[in-house]
Amino acid sequence: MVSPEQRARFERFAPLLVREGVDIRTAGIADLEAGMQRAQQRHRVAVEQVRAVLAAHARGDTSAAGELLEALEMTADASPPPIPDALTVASRFAQLAQSLAPQLPAAVIAQTRDSAGLPDAPDGMAGLFDAVLLDCDASTGMRTVISEHGLASALYAAAAMTSAVFSLWSKQSGESMDELISSHA
Repeated sequence: MVSPEQRARFERFAPLLVREGVDIRTAGIADLEAGMQRAQQRHRVAVEQVRAVLAAHARGDTSAAGELLEALEMTADASPPPIPDALTVASRFAQLAQSLAPQLPAAVIAQTRDSAGLPDAPDGMAGLFDAVLLDCDASTGMRTVISEHGLASALYAAAAMTSAVFSLWSKQSGESMDELISSHA
């Protein structure tokens, strides 16, 4: 039997636990803890995927970055969702860019805006740029891009925007992409 105090400890993680198939109202403590471990593993793997895509962009290897993103895209609609899944990774990209927004020089923001408006930019990148870097609202930006353009476009838009931010900031700050990725991703 789970005490009310133990259950309350997991309440704030209810959305993560539901995603892992755990009903917070009926699950025992072992199921709650196992669900949290799965959610933490999903997060760790998602962060590693984000780092891998950003590192590929840092090397100038856009085909490797594209292959990683394509592999994630293919997992988006699988049931049960695999670890990592595309939505988790796309959200992590958007959150990462949002966390950097207050530190970014105006020139980096302007150049990222320009790249978001190019004809070959992923669908939804311009809108995601506005929400994430100007309004600092990654979750609304992701929901909007997903509803208007689909999950695959959201994944590509978030990756393109975040890699643009990192590469432009790297050039401006003089820090290597690896240093920036290690300290922020």
